[in-house]
Amino acid sequence: MPDNTQFDVIIIGAGINGAGIARDAARRGLRVLLVDKGDVGSGTSSWSTRLIHGGLRYLEHFEFGLVRESLRERETLLRIAPHLVKPLPITIPIYKQSKRGPLTIRAGMIAYDLLSSGKSLPLHRMLSRAETLRTSPGLNPEGLLGSALYQDAQVEFAERLVLENVLAAREHGAEVVTYARVTKLVAERGVVSGVEFVSEAGTNRFARAEMVINAAGPWVDQLLERTSSDSPRLIGGTKGSHIIVPLFSGAPANAIYLEAQSDRRPFFIIPWNGNYLIGTTDVRFEGDPDEVQSELWEIDYLLAEANLAFPEAQLTRDQILFTYSGVRPLPRTNEKNEQDITRKHFIREHPQLKNLLSIVGGKLTTYRSLAEECVDLVFSKLEKHSPECVTAKEPLPGAVNLTSFAKDFESFNSHIRERLLRIYGSRANNVAQLATRDEELARPFNKDSNALSGEIVFAFEHETAKTLVDCFLRRTMIGLNADLGIGDIEPAAEIGMRFLGWSELRAKREVENYRDEVKRFRVQPSG
Repeated sequence: MPDNTQFDVIIIGAGINGAGIARDAARRGLRVLLVDKGDVGSGTSSWSTRLIHGGLRYLEHFEFGLVRESLRERETLLRIAPHLVKPLPITIPIYKQSKRGPLTIRAGMIAYDLLSSGKSLPLHRMLSRAETLRTSPGLNPEGLLGSALYQDAQVEFAERLVLENVLAAREHGAEVVTYARVTKLVAERGVVSGVEFVSEAGTNRFARAEMVINAAGPWVDQLLERTSSDSPRLIGGTKGSHIIVPLFSGAPANAIYLEAQSDRRPFFIIPWNGNYLIGTTDVRFEGDPDEVQSELWEIDYLLAEANLAFPEAQLTRDQILFTYSGVRPLPRTNEKNEQDITRKHFIREHPQLKNLLSIVGGKLTTYRSLAEECVDLVFSKLEKHSPECVTAKEPLPGAVNLTSFAKDFESFNSHIRERLLRIYGSRANNVAQLATRDEELARPFNKDSNALSGEIVFAFEHETAKTLVDCFLRRTMIGLNADLGIGDIEPAAEIGMRFLGWSELRAKREVENYRDEVKRFRVQPSG
């Protein structure tokens, strides 16, 4: 991309919101540049609880519009990305000491069902104490009155959801530049006309656009501060931390939505990627989002609450496989209770910086509707006729022709096929076709014997990966296995040398960088 290239819209931030906006804008014919200081989906989008949900607890704050939108978008994602977004049954145990009793929970369930008219998932069921213990025998029985069983959805690999939106944007002509830090919004007489950024090679670059969208998530204010010293702060982020543990004694078959006994905050215990995800915390965060990590008190809090809910578990720090933490880009507010901060999204205009929009808030579930709203506004600002938004109808790349598979794909064993489908959907065919180049590419390379060597090459040649960190954590998803992919990183680097032309020096550097990156997922010792 030469300097001074003219775009209709430049989007800063390739998380779920930026990726969704890029997909919609490019699909409607706009000239789009999507730029991110890191990799696609490497920020907040990777650190959520990985739910595609209607926001049951938002009913308590009377945010019925947000719940209705979330439930509608959940249905949309189940339809356009069925390989990534799957139904998830969730149980809410009800105890004598619970803040919300059986009548309150039942009323919430009824409202939830009513607001999701036309949904494909089953209606809720109220279970007796005996039925609850039959379905979740490991639950603490003391004071248990019963439970509610309802249906939501899970995106096991949110990173892939972000990536497929980016791939769809590229298919429609969007340019995507990663590892390019925007240093400045270029503004003349209060009108934003482009961005300056430093490329991966370290060179200063400039791109022009009629509209610029600041979709940098928790970094929104940092970007604005580089342009205008008097910009009001928009983000009042809260930190959410999670722990990943292996199967434990008494572990539930369904996801469990619990009320913490110590502070009444909600948290989840969810089957995820062959292990269990426990989270999340919700605490104010004023630091640098690049430095966010799970703190020991958060880890101990989640362990203690999980052990209270499932007494046989007896989970300890030593059993934790890894942790992760991220900052929610919530709107700045005077609310003292983090739980009371709205989860609605806002598209902020800037009176002192025309042609600039900033995205505040938003979540995985509603990214597509946020993008539609944002692109509608862009067309209005550009005074152009807007084509119809079709992102709710068109499947994401991995869901196109999902039921038809190439002959080469069917030649793999069921273990490999299941994994390829779960990660790539119908794009598994493309992986299989690439693997026909060389018999080595069609062989598994990891210790679980289910990831193909060809996936490494595919990540770099067809899915915008630039490093093994990108490849493991946001393409092949090997990096989210129980050992964080540490045992598979050197074989992957050897594949890079053989098939991607890497030097021994680069291969060594890729391995070292990966090991450094995943250190932050480990439980940090106290002191």
